[in-house]
Amino acid sequence: MPKSKRLYFFCVFISLLSVCCTEEVDLSLDTTDETFNILVVEATITNEFKNHRVNLSRMDTILDTQIDSTFNPFTPGRDIDRDLVKYERNAQVLVENATGITYNFNEISPGIYESSEPFAAMEGQSYTLNILTSDGKTYTSQPMAIEGFLDVDQLYAERMTNDDGEEGIGIFIDNGQASGSVNNLGFSYDETYKIVAPFWDENDFKLSNYDPCALPVPTYDLEIVPRETEQQVCYGNQVSNSIILAENNTEAGTGLNRYMIRFLNQDDFMISHRYSIEVTQMVTGSESFGFYEKLRNFSQSGNVFSQVQPGFIDGNITSVNGNVDRVIGFFDVVSVSKERIFFDYVDFFPGEPLPDYAVPCVELSSPESHVSYCFTGLTGGGCPQSIIEQVNLDLITYVRLNEGLTVGVCPGPYVFVNKPCGDCTVLGSNVKPDFWID
Repeated sequence: MPKSKRLYFFCVFISLLSVCCTEEVDLSLDTTDETFNILVVEATITNEFKNHRVNLSRMDTILDTQIDSTFNPFTPGRDIDRDLVKYERNAQVLVENATGITYNFNEISPGIYESSEPFAAMEGQSYTLNILTSDGKTYTSQPMAIEGFLDVDQLYAERMTNDDGEEGIGIFIDNGQASGSVNNLGFSYDETYKIVAPFWDENDFKLSNYDPCALPVPTYDLEIVPRETEQQVCYGNQVSNSIILAENNTEAGTGLNRYMIRFLNQDDFMISHRYSIEVTQMVTGSESFGFYEKLRNFSQSGNVFSQVQPGFIDGNITSVNGNVDRVIGFFDVVSVSKERIFFDYVDFFPGEPLPDYAVPCVELSSPESHVSYCFTGLTGGGCPQSIIEQVNLDLITYVRLNEGLTVGVCPGPYVFVNKPCGDCTVLGSNVKPDFWID
């Protein structure tokens, strides 16, 4: 797929019948179509006492991310989600309850607004979201309130085979007693997992005084020194990026039983060592449920607010100027219940080989130095980038001496691997989360 700017228009025409039309259109970079200026709002407040957040962005053309999202050992990584979102900056955001109490939100990073003080949505109280953008346009939501409460009674994992015949682990919930209206449920989850770099060594390369253009040969100092930070064991994190909905059609006062939230394939890298998942269950209203159900039908996976945008779906947020300034999104007020579990791979697959690492890991070698960048007439002879070039770009980590020069088509004095294979901080954080239990 060419890396041209593309927009996928999803047009919903509502008359006596609803028809969905999908068209792929190539666009130039300087397009000024009004579609790109639609405000996108992500806003949910809960009965948790905390600093709540509102995310604001604009619809925009989307680059093809298929290649960008694949690990490339020759280029530094990038945060695709944040690179490709057109954030709405410098807005004024506040939430007001029915008694007139207001909660102001401050922009803590581009497009992300957090309440200046913690608060919790209260039962029997309605709340309204108000937004004033930097260009002077005002948006407001319908008043919303908590409709009911339902606890997660139990969260558990079981080894299973799914409908596609894949072996893996299912994550299930059972509910406890309910109060109020609990017919419509939404779920999200936050996964944390242990990462162990398979080619970690206590030593690593240190390059200094590097001048690739020096003549007649590059000048540099390359040392093998002890690592100064933890790079063997890290912790990865991934939040759910799909819309998970469930209709609770059980008897009044009860909830779901053995409802599967997540399926993890046996070969999933995240469960290689130790894995934890926190599931958040939200009791929402029928209007919110309908909005997210329509949105889910357009995009079953991926961050639907920052990837392919669905033309237009009416939510409960409108512009004070009417349809002149369009907005997509939903302001919701919900009750939540959370549970977390931990498990190890060996708990379910004892004696079986671990899943493959997140990226392919192969021992490599290449010449230590290279031809001066400022010397003409000679080339590298078809060899891979030299060690000092790759160290300078922070692409590799040290493994061992290349004794006997047996590794690599152009063997050099050292064996190395692509950085994620020897430095887990490429894939996660070396700081153990406060909630983590070994």
